[in-house]
Amino acid sequence: MISSPTLLIDPQKCKTNIRRMAEKAGNHGLAFKPHVKTHQSPVIGEWFREFGIDAITVSSFKMGHLFADHGWRDITVAFPVNIREIDSINTLAAKINAISLLVANIESVRFLREHLTEPAQVYIEIDTGGERSGFRPGQTDSIARLIRFIKHSDLLTLKGFYSHPGHTYSARSKNEIKAIYADVVLQVQRLKNRFNNLTCCIGDTPGCTVADDFGEIDEISPGNFVFYDLMQVQAGACTIEDIAVALAAPVVATYPQRNECVIHGGAVHLSKETLEWDRQTIYGLPVLLEENNRWSQPVENAFIKNLSQEHGILKCSPPLMKKLHVGDIIGVLPVHSCLTANLMKSYYSLEGDELIT
Repeated sequence: MISSPTLLIDPQKCKTNIRRMAEKAGNHGLAFKPHVKTHQSPVIGEWFREFGIDAITVSSFKMGHLFADHGWRDITVAFPVNIREIDSINTLAAKINAISLLVANIESVRFLREHLTEPAQVYIEIDTGGERSGFRPGQTDSIARLIRFIKHSDLLTLKGFYSHPGHTYSARSKNEIKAIYADVVLQVQRLKNRFNNLTCCIGDTPGCTVADDFGEIDEISPGNFVFYDLMQVQAGACTIEDIAVALAAPVVATYPQRNECVIHGGAVHLSKETLEWDRQTIYGLPVLLEENNRWSQPVENAFIKNLSQEHGILKCSPPLMKKLHVGDIIGVLPVHSCLTANLMKSYYSLEGDELIT
């Protein structure tokens, strides 16, 4: 019985999302190295194997070690190398068959050349518009210098370029995502023309989901697609029906005079991510948990209005207000499933009533 905030997972929706992306990669001749930072679960990682996937992407060396301990032998760490983690880098590299590192500056490469004890492949990070980290495509002199520096290392092998075009997440339609992606594809093409057709990997979910022209891109490593969320719905990358997780939260107090309920489900469960949704700032959308172990469509005219550490304020429509009582369980579709999953650490499966970690 659910007695505290619990992250529910619909395995069928999740596996459908995996299958679709795997098939899309295959249809476009793309290597598929899904990012596991969204689910962070070795159990869910096994679901990927069902679709022939044998290489993954992680966001930290700690995560890399977790999945290496569960049999994954080809791992990309898609975060700029933190040179203070050199011991963990060397240990992971010795544990698996192929490790790929991400570098965003020459200082990191210089350090790796001096302290790396195991062979590693290297992606040079490229900023194709997300303005987070990496070289801009036009910095060809700096990129060329870095390539020469990598090639003069005994243990480093240049793999190619890696980019996470995070600006696709700010799109509000499929056409807008496609327009952003067309520009990303053009930037990739110019890089490949300049640097001898080096491999290019792209790692965002909206673009990988919606794009129908990948140009000269060789690999994709999206992560959020495994669950999707309200952010992806708003961006035009998926529908509400594709969202594969929902937070089950107990109702602890009701206030009919203001059409609000307090739920046990706060920032430590959902995160503080917000969206502008139907002219309201929301922290999630409520859904009703149904007898068939599924959840409903979002309840109309209701939303999570505010969050503190453990509390959530649910703004109710009058019909929902009449329906909810202290002790009931309400579901909440998350704004950003990656952060919710990271906070919750485990999932309650709607198939088999089992806990997944």
